[in-house]
Amino acid sequence: MSRIMVIAKATMLENARKQVFHVVTLITLTIVCASTMLSFFTLGVQVKMLKDLCMTSLLFCGGLLAVALASTSLPNEIENKTCYPILARPIRRTELLLGKYLGSLFTVYLGLAAISIVFAVLLATKQALDVNLILSIGFTLLEVAVIAAISTCLSTFTTPAIAAMLSFIIYVAGTVKIGYFKPLVDQVTNPATGFLARAVYHILPNLESFNFKDALVHNLKVPDAYLIQVAIYGILYCVLMLTIGAYAFSRREL
Repeated sequence: MSRIMVIAKATMLENARKQVFHVVTLITLTIVCASTMLSFFTLGVQVKMLKDLCMTSLLFCGGLLAVALASTSLPNEIENKTCYPILARPIRRTELLLGKYLGSLFTVYLGLAAISIVFAVLLATKQALDVNLILSIGFTLLEVAVIAAISTCLSTFTTPAIAAMLSFIIYVAGTVKIGYFKPLVDQVTNPATGFLARAVYHILPNLESFNFKDALVHNLKVPDAYLIQVAIYGILYCVLMLTIGAYAFSRREL
């Protein structure tokens, strides 16, 4: 475990210096701060729009950074041949993969932490802080972990560009899975096509289940049983993706 965390720390420090991390984080912070300009609405509407805009920005920033960092972290090690000295030590490939995954994830969390603090301060100035903020941000972090796991998995057997492209497509598809894809799957009449469509539908992550923005905006109570179910689903999906990625990486010729 200590070897994994050493790799994760080095990866986080490396990713934190990347331009994409700074640009995406700063743009998101600018959008969050600009949301205070909605002063021409009533206070209640201002708070709702602030929560909606900030959570949307947080979700997009987290997803984009997870794809950009996790899909390139491990392939860059292989391309630059810096993984050879690491693997020459008593470090297994699985440990390297988990270290790169956690390092990328911690970097994204670093950016989201800065944005979340600004978001919380803005809500505090309007006396609108509530427990749903912690809930929404917490499950956003879990959603980001799922996206990063998918990107890491794909990066073990594809090029960084393909891994990033596929990860982004899966991210978008998983976000609109229930509202857009389910009606399309239900309309398929051909048995073979229907089977394939249902298979793709069930394999895609249901990222919308991690989105508690509506609960935050409208101060809704979310059942504890549902929260536990979503948390277990997210953790198991991460484990599945990382297991597949570890298997693919173990069989890859370096």
